[in-house]
Amino acid sequence: MAIVPMQKVAVLAYRPLREEVLDVLQDAGVLHISEAEPEMRVDHSEVNYRIAELHFAINILKSIAPKKVLAAALAPHSIEAILASLPRTDVRGIVDELHALEKSDTDASAVLKEAQTLVQTLVPWRKLPYRLDLQRTTTYTTLLLGVVPRAAFFAMKAALQEHLPRSTVSNINMEDARVMTAAVVWNDDIAHFEEVATTNGWIGIDLPHMHGAPEELLQKARTSSEEAFRKRLSNADQRMRLVEHLPDLLRISIYVQWLDHKQHAREMLKESHSLMTLLGWMPCNDVANLEQKLQKLSPAIAVVHATPSPEEEAPVLLKNLKLITPFESVTKLYGLPRAHEMDPTPMLAPFFILYYALCLTDSGYGAVLALVMTGAIWKTKKTIEQAPLLWLLLFSGIVSFFVGIPFGGWFGLSPDQVPAFLSREGVEGRLFLGQVWNLSQQSGINFLQYLALGLGITHIFFGMFLAGYHKWVHGQRAAALWQDFSAHLALAILLLMFFVPQEWKETVQTIFYGAIALLIWGKGYGTKWYLRPLMGFLSFANMMIGLLSNSLSYLRILALGLVTGAIAMAVDQVAVEMGKLFPWLFIRIPVVILIAVVGHTVSIALNALGSFIHSGRLQFIEFFGQFFEGGGKPFLPLSRSTAAN
Repeated sequence: MAIVPMQKVAVLAYRPLREEVLDVLQDAGVLHISEAEPEMRVDHSEVNYRIAELHFAINILKSIAPKKVLAAALAPHSIEAILASLPRTDVRGIVDELHALEKSDTDASAVLKEAQTLVQTLVPWRKLPYRLDLQRTTTYTTLLLGVVPRAAFFAMKAALQEHLPRSTVSNINMEDARVMTAAVVWNDDIAHFEEVATTNGWIGIDLPHMHGAPEELLQKARTSSEEAFRKRLSNADQRMRLVEHLPDLLRISIYVQWLDHKQHAREMLKESHSLMTLLGWMPCNDVANLEQKLQKLSPAIAVVHATPSPEEEAPVLLKNLKLITPFESVTKLYGLPRAHEMDPTPMLAPFFILYYALCLTDSGYGAVLALVMTGAIWKTKKTIEQAPLLWLLLFSGIVSFFVGIPFGGWFGLSPDQVPAFLSREGVEGRLFLGQVWNLSQQSGINFLQYLALGLGITHIFFGMFLAGYHKWVHGQRAAALWQDFSAHLALAILLLMFFVPQEWKETVQTIFYGAIALLIWGKGYGTKWYLRPLMGFLSFANMMIGLLSNSLSYLRILALGLVTGAIAMAVDQVAVEMGKLFPWLFIRIPVVILIAVVGHTVSIALNALGSFIHSGRLQFIEFFGQFFEGGGKPFLPLSRSTAAN
């Protein structure tokens, strides 16, 4: 129930057995290869390109695969199924076909965009009787196209007839606010025409030079648009036909991953003329078993203990009880412990789940969360190791259900809104069955506030204890006693003052002052004796300031607990008030139910997320800050994973 002890080993074997040895190691899945400067440089660019092509095909098909096909494809595969997919799957052909379909879609999209732009441009000019490739300027006249505000069209036409009687102006198309206009103007009159026309709001239009009249071109654009659309539909059908290859492609990607890991191991090998050596880390309990497997291959293979360099750290593998395993996801959000540290997961588990439940403080919300996570786990068939977060939320929902009962949290309802047999009469009014504290009364708020502060101080001092314990087990016993456990002695004497008889209080108070002096002296441990009081006092002051600020941080539990109830109550009130807007009962009831269900669903999602974030924050900042460093590297053995990504 901690970090799995690791042993650095060297696998020594006869060089011709290299591939067989690597196969055994990959099947065993217990050796984390030590990173080293490879003896040979291998160009992986071509391989990486092929892998990227394979992932391109997989991602395309995953995005369009039906849910049942995708679920089956992503399920773990047997080694036999993976190997059987290799000869029957034309990966290159599938990738090339998907690339061709993608290019076809790109071309079709370009045609659609071009056609849409052309349609938008030509629709207002569809009645223009001239071809767009017509020579618009002749020896004597020029054809000008433009747009005029509808209100000014007739005024412009009259002005042109008066000043330029040789020019002709035609109404091509009249819309709500503008008129598409064609004007035939003598070349000598163009400047005068533009002066008169511009005064009346004329804006010149330059249509694209194309072969055909607008109506003809519009028809061609619509035809090409329909063809491009049909092409995209046809391409989508062809992709759906390729979806049947998705399981095989995923199996092949797993196989390629095996080859990649094996090649990495090859490159880490140290080889002489006849001997190969592979350095790595493995769990201590697996060393003998691995040596037996290798010696079945050849008696000339040995697994010997190796001495790591002083700066080298072992990879980290966490191993906890089943009920603790889901909380590893919280630890990993912060970072794995280093090899010489303790695993904080068992220590944070009770605090995390209790803080989560107190932040939620609603039994109804806890029950819904537990039921939803139960359904998700049942549907996905995931174990605790495969989906720790789902199981963590399930446990959090269950604990929230029981913790919410004494606080009377039931979807924001008050005892007066439920049947009488579900409530009872209390000192401060009606309460739910099982309810002890009412968070709508000051007494309930005070209790949750003191509870949050009490838990916070306990949590922080527990972190200090773990810091001292870590030093103690690593031989730094004097530092543990002076720097960490002296604070616990002072706290114990302070608590004792509240329980001893009155005649002993003065004596205990004197002892407490002595404990404070001892604590100040202890905080200066490690400095020169004449500086120790000063450095100890500064460290003591820093500890007290940190203790105060960290303890106050736990009041977020009170804030979130009250907010959850307030939001739930607001949802209920909005649902009821909205229902009152409808006089008919057959409409009012569905409206109230719909608003309540949607509102509480959003509230559960937000408060469940908020509870997770703030409970985690109390672990990461206030708790881990006392004793935990983190930054360990994960244990990633050479193995044959059969799970698809």
